[in-house]
Amino acid sequence: MNFELLTIKDLKILYLNKSLSFMELIELQIAYINKSEEKILSLVNFDEELYLRKAKDFDSQIMSKGYLGNVPIGVKDLIDIKGMETEANSKSLSGNIPKHDADIVHKLKNEGAFVAMKTNTHEYAYGAVSPPTKNPWDFSKIPGGSSGGAAAATSAGIVLASLGSDTAGSIREPAALCSVVGFKPTYNWTSLTGIVPLSWSLDVVGPISKTISDCAILFQALSKNYTNKEVTSLDNSYRLGILSEYFSPMEQEISKAYSESIYNLESYFECEEVASWNVEEVISTIFVILTSESAAFLDKAIERNPNNFGGDVKEFVNMGKNFSSVDYLNAQRARRVIADKVDELFDTYDFLIGPAQLITAPSPNEETLIIEGESLPRDINLIKPLVLSSLCGYPSISIPFIKMENGSFFSIQVIGKRNSDNELMDFAKLLEKIFNLRYVNPLI
Repeated sequence: MNFELLTIKDLKILYLNKSLSFMELIELQIAYINKSEEKILSLVNFDEELYLRKAKDFDSQIMSKGYLGNVPIGVKDLIDIKGMETEANSKSLSGNIPKHDADIVHKLKNEGAFVAMKTNTHEYAYGAVSPPTKNPWDFSKIPGGSSGGAAAATSAGIVLASLGSDTAGSIREPAALCSVVGFKPTYNWTSLTGIVPLSWSLDVVGPISKTISDCAILFQALSKNYTNKEVTSLDNSYRLGILSEYFSPMEQEISKAYSESIYNLESYFECEEVASWNVEEVISTIFVILTSESAAFLDKAIERNPNNFGGDVKEFVNMGKNFSSVDYLNAQRARRVIADKVDELFDTYDFLIGPAQLITAPSPNEETLIIEGESLPRDINLIKPLVLSSLCGYPSISIPFIKMENGSFFSIQVIGKRNSDNELMDFAKLLEKIFNLRYVNPLI
């Protein structure tokens, strides 16, 4: 049995048929970690003996009524697990051991999940590279960030699924670059207690999974008001707005895959090109809010111990510090204007469609990209298609959709109106069924 190919849905069937025990699963997982993790570097502070001991202590006989009974889940190293280090990939939090689980981890455990593994993050979730983690599809490329460890571990099959956090694309970007599913729920959908903050008016926690079906399983367990039902009919009554502002600039292979994605969607649903808002204005608005709020959180700590923080964090916090209170309030006002205008699109369309990425995964040293003759900053380009839903608080999901030349997948992004998370998840499951979307492991 190949642990790396298992989905949560598969595992539940194996458990029900008594084909596999929890401890047998953990032994398979550890064996696979020993074979593959040194190539990916997706985990932090992983201790095989400690993990095995925690698994033995875990009450594997009490199966949850939900689908997470005895399912091992990884969590981004911003999210507290009682008794395990939360270090946010920063010297400033070295040796920080929380006394309590984050609320979201408590929910997972209540559903029977085994939560004892941390995945790597860009320092304080402030970047797109997540060093030293590698992209499982090409070890010379970045996995994205800041939830790069969670996406890489899920893509490589090291974990069945994971939790990440998303402030300006940090779930959906690495999910897209690593060809897995990444879901950013509506802002404020669940408690952020026990999670290292970056920007309190933008931060959201959500699942990264191998399949949409697994994402729905996790979402049901965490949301408590979503009923995960099988798709029994192919409803083609949805109206989709195709966001035209993301057509260019775009890498040629991505552009081809996006056009194919739209063609496929048009064969089932009514689709129409629409414009939401000027992308540059969305980026500049979220930048002021994000950096200002992070400066309020981190500035004093950096002043006290500057050597405990990396260059990315210090640079962005310094930028945020230099914005005035008027700048911040004007950005929040602009945010409201943008959201009110884009909200109107949902009077006409059920969901908005865009690319989850405009480029294939770049290398760590490619800080500037040349696309269609334009010289563009890498990190801004990576978040460009994702920040609209972050700024406006919309739920959105990144879905691997079209296979590309290297075997990885181009991902579309589906955006719903605020608090339409249940409907968005049902639509994503419909896409999975219609287009027969399946997980592919990059290491096999």
